[in-house]
Amino acid sequence: MNANPSADSVAALKAASQEVLTQQPSEGLKKYQFYHLNRLALDYEWLCRSHSSNSKTLEIGGYPFFLTLALKHRGFQITTVDKPTDISSKLSSALGLEVVGCDIEKDKLPLPDNSFDIILLNEVFEHLRIDLIFTMNEVHRVLKPGGRLWLSTPNLKSLKGIINFHVKSEAWSVVGEGLYAQYKSIHEQGFMGHVREYTSKEVTGFLSNVGFKPGKVIYRGRYNNAPARWVAGVFPSLKPYFSVVASK
Repeated sequence: MNANPSADSVAALKAASQEVLTQQPSEGLKKYQFYHLNRLALDYEWLCRSHSSNSKTLEIGGYPFFLTLALKHRGFQITTVDKPTDISSKLSSALGLEVVGCDIEKDKLPLPDNSFDIILLNEVFEHLRIDLIFTMNEVHRVLKPGGRLWLSTPNLKSLKGIINFHVKSEAWSVVGEGLYAQYKSIHEQGFMGHVREYTSKEVTGFLSNVGFKPGKVIYRGRYNNAPARWVAGVFPSLKPYFSVVASK
């Protein structure tokens, strides 16, 4: 798998995100587009190359729907599960997306057993604070036998994480805003910040215990300064993010 998305994949995500921004102009979403476009384009490219475009796909935590819309335009049968808000409901309706409202930390997924070929859990795992076993058992339940889970999350053992730990006495490898800010997000935005971040060994071990069969771990993301990019090029496990592809 490529470490960087192709120009075509970036263009597909840019077109989808611009469509979203036309419906919901927002400086916050423009900032999200700036920082996450390449990450989402790489997810898009992997899925398009690994699966048939008519694969039945579940995306958990899709707002602001940049990737959701790009995959829909590609022909994927995509359903999104998200905690409902007035803003996200209005946007998903305007875009013609199928969004199922659910608080995945407390409620069972309102979906049949063994019903999806692909499940995307991208940059969600690190936000879950109540019962990871309950939530991931539900994810496992609705995935078809032989289906794939694509899980991406920040890398606790990243180069930045190691430096933060030793220099700043902080465990946050990517966010770096402190523990209080992560919980304050619940009151300000309605969802938790990062409860904590994980190593790839922790995530693959957890997935095994809830019934998944973890496969390849893909270390991803890039640093802004040249020395850090060189180190991460030699030692990919120090990159800021990783993805685990697991099967049922």
